[in-house]
Amino acid sequence: MRLWLLVGFATLATMAYDFTWTVVSVALPHMQGTFSTTSDQIAWVLIGFMVGSASMTACTGWLSGRFGRKNLFLFSTAGYTLTLVGCALSETLIEASLWRFAQGLVGAALLPLGQTIVVDAFPPERHGRATSIWGIGVMVGNVAGPIGGGFILEHYDWPWVFYVTVPVGIVAFLGVWLFVPATPGNRDTRFDWFGFLTLVGGIGMLQLMLARAEREDWFTSTEILAEGLVAAVLLYLFIVHTVFAKRPFVDRALFLDRNFMTGSAIVAVIGALVVLPAFLLPLMLQQVGGFPPVETGRILIWRGSGVLIGLILVGRIAHLFEPRAMVAFGLLVMAVPSWFMAQWTVELQPFEVSSTNFIQGFGSSFIWVPISTLTLAGVARRLQDQAYALFFLVFEIGSSIGVAVIVGRHVSDIQTNHAALTEHINPFNELFRYGAVASTWAMDSPQGLAALEAEINRQSVMIAYNNAFFATFVLSLALIPVVLLFRRTRQEPPAPVVSEIVPAGADR
Repeated sequence: MRLWLLVGFATLATMAYDFTWTVVSVALPHMQGTFSTTSDQIAWVLIGFMVGSASMTACTGWLSGRFGRKNLFLFSTAGYTLTLVGCALSETLIEASLWRFAQGLVGAALLPLGQTIVVDAFPPERHGRATSIWGIGVMVGNVAGPIGGGFILEHYDWPWVFYVTVPVGIVAFLGVWLFVPATPGNRDTRFDWFGFLTLVGGIGMLQLMLARAEREDWFTSTEILAEGLVAAVLLYLFIVHTVFAKRPFVDRALFLDRNFMTGSAIVAVIGALVVLPAFLLPLMLQQVGGFPPVETGRILIWRGSGVLIGLILVGRIAHLFEPRAMVAFGLLVMAVPSWFMAQWTVELQPFEVSSTNFIQGFGSSFIWVPISTLTLAGVARRLQDQAYALFFLVFEIGSSIGVAVIVGRHVSDIQTNHAALTEHINPFNELFRYGAVASTWAMDSPQGLAALEAEINRQSVMIAYNNAFFATFVLSLALIPVVLLFRRTRQEPPAPVVSEIVPAGADR
């Protein structure tokens, strides 16, 4: 009984983390209205969270060894619960972004430690089953997030998407405190602060540069040049330090592992592919399609359902297929719906959006287990804790950079599309001579011009979404040949990393 209580409370803490990720995605349009911001500005609610999460993930292994796994998990659960209140009380975009950064910072350890606690509670021969139990449990948060968020936003204001998780966090904290066994910390372990700060600082500055580049017109801006220079210097120092230091932050042996480097490169791109729909779809459905929050949640829940069904199926058939073939199949299944999404019009149909989301979620579930096996199976046991942390870190960095780049491009596309469509608005366009068009968009009346401008804006935004989805289609297909770079390994695979659950991604 104590075993299942341990599993239940450890999973509950991680599930709360994942629920908040998905529910915030549904709330983004409402937060955008409250803060009166543009799409690229409200994206900082996600970007801030992912940057904070990446910073903490980078040192989760060391912190766990230094202070003990249970102590760190308790700290993360308590800190995450407190930041929920801070996010709900935010009155400006800056406050919300800072609280979300803090939330990612203190809560990032919930994912890797939650899985580790559950897996270690079972004997080695049952580790695969333990991972499946944890993954399916956490997926409840992923599936419940969209529909729960829609219900909350339909009847209450957006701060309640944060308040509603506070009691869950408190219960999870008490359960972990009572039932998770303590592990001693090693106070003699040393931390490579120089390597950590140069890595996190360089990635953070690169993230800031990419997030603001479109708005500041790239390298014509002194700010972008300065941020790019600082990022380059810090990352250069990190590389040099890693090569020559006696005990670098990242063990050099990992960079010599071909499978680990290949998997890290792939998972960085997959991070962007997984997180982008979580940001773009709620905004598109509510801004372009005019769907209410409850309907938006009902549509988005199909993605989590696809992941859940896929994970159950993969657990049963994974031993029948070569991991590289499964990853390639998953990427292809993710790519096909993106092609159809790139063809959508402003007349969005709930079935089309739901079905493509379900297929994408189903396809992504065929990627994570085999890619974690391929990436981490050949890593020496002494490096596996560090490899897991770096695997999560690369995923979150890819997610945050992908959101920053695509969102910046999205805003620029809207402006370009608006200018291109406006060129066709003139008295000589034959279209405006048709009775139905002339009565709705009459250019000789203020009401007609206002309606015409609203439709141009709507079409411009939709085309920008089409371009973003087409970019995910191209990236998914481009990754398939890269899978061939993996070497086969005969070593026993590690417990799979169920990263679709990661908010940082999640589908988030």
